[in-house]
Amino acid sequence: MKLPSLLITVPLIAMTASLHAADKPAAKPNIILIMADDLGYAGLGSYGQKLILTPEIDKMAAAGMRFTDFYAANTVCVPSRVGLLMGMHPGHAPIRDNFPPHLADFSGYMEEYPAELWPPKLPTLGQVMKAAGYKTAQFGKLEAGIPLPKGKMTAHGWDYWFGFKGTGDAFQYYPLELWKNDEKIVFAENRPDEIRRPGIVGNRGVYSEDLFVGEILDFIRSHKDNPFFVYFPTQVPHGRSPKDGDEMQLPDIGPYADREWTHLEKLYAAAVTRLDTHVGRIIQELKAQGLDEKTIILFTSDNGDENSYYKYTNRFAANGPLKGKKRFLYEGGIRVPMIARWPGRIQPAQTSGIPAAGWDIMATLAELAGVAPPAHTDGISLVPTLLGQPERQQAREYLYWESHMGKQQAVRLGEWKGVRFGGTKEPIELYNLNADIGETRNVADDHPDIVARITAIMEEARAGSEFNRFWPLPEHRQNQIKMDKVIFDQLQHGIR
Repeated sequence: MKLPSLLITVPLIAMTASLHAADKPAAKPNIILIMADDLGYAGLGSYGQKLILTPEIDKMAAAGMRFTDFYAANTVCVPSRVGLLMGMHPGHAPIRDNFPPHLADFSGYMEEYPAELWPPKLPTLGQVMKAAGYKTAQFGKLEAGIPLPKGKMTAHGWDYWFGFKGTGDAFQYYPLELWKNDEKIVFAENRPDEIRRPGIVGNRGVYSEDLFVGEILDFIRSHKDNPFFVYFPTQVPHGRSPKDGDEMQLPDIGPYADREWTHLEKLYAAAVTRLDTHVGRIIQELKAQGLDEKTIILFTSDNGDENSYYKYTNRFAANGPLKGKKRFLYEGGIRVPMIARWPGRIQPAQTSGIPAAGWDIMATLAELAGVAPPAHTDGISLVPTLLGQPERQQAREYLYWESHMGKQQAVRLGEWKGVRFGGTKEPIELYNLNADIGETRNVADDHPDIVARITAIMEEARAGSEFNRFWPLPEHRQNQIKMDKVIFDQLQHGIR
């Protein structure tokens, strides 16, 4: 049986030369990349959401291209963001978990990331864009959620940055402090309990997401005469830290006050709709500055849905037909929205089924900027697909993931998806996504040739990486570590 490729087409001869001369933009486009935090595949109206209102993002999809088979670089935030920023799949990336590497006996984690892993030694997305002549800025949940020493943010490609230094800090929507170009900004008005504790705060304090969007609009106005790259890894709709209470925070409940939902469901929906409004404000500013047709906007998410923020109800069905959610390598944990809008260049109302992933962003943005991607990237440029020239889209055989929570591996091989839990000698589950997008029927016994190829890919995709010694995969299940236990408990007893 012939094994499938993810895409059967003509390979690109060279990244920069892939566009015909007549198709090349007259100038480098401005680029805005917005990444939501834990937004599930069906969290937007344009992806099937029925209850949460997202009119601005839905208009963005109607005006551009919606990807149906786009995947995050991992199933939790830190390795997902590292994969995107470094253009590397999880078999090669330096960070492959939300925690530092394991101790040698798998009994716990190192206290911090080794210097060999972070700060990154290879070029990052910000560096690629800055070298291509862009003014670069990052707002929100900074870098990979791993604090960098003073001065290192600029060294890693950001002319301007403003936001949270650490992942845990971003759980608080009314922060006590943020960082701007290595300067600590303190918000004394957010100290009172009535600001930091309740879900609906009202017209008090400083709401981080409103602040970030205001800064983004200022950056657009200040750099309208030169190409700019804005990366906005928003904290929405991630929940709060338990020490601050289980209510997501925002100034008001939006249009959901009269819904017959739980309070937490209303807060969650209002947060997503407020983010949607923010996207609309950014697009309106581009129009006001005459930059709309000079700017491509990409909108995606760092991993699948996390419904614990509203007590595990199925109100929103935010992963649609997909199995699992955040922390799992089933489709619900890694398949995410991806929308691209570029008036005059990307034709409206387009849909693409090309399987692609977060590590393709670097190569895509490099081609848009007119430069070659770094040699280390695992990604391919999606520019031919974006511009409606699929016959020139570069081919790839597979997509590969590994997550060190639960010692998971997964492979997308054409229509086939292989998933393995607990170690390199555990059995592989096989699903045909064309016939069974919900991964409900394991057909591994019926297709030993496909299973054999996926088994080989799971070994070869991580072979030779200099970072593997920090991320060993055991042969069989070892779940002494707390988060491994959580994964296997959910796998055995179901996700609430």
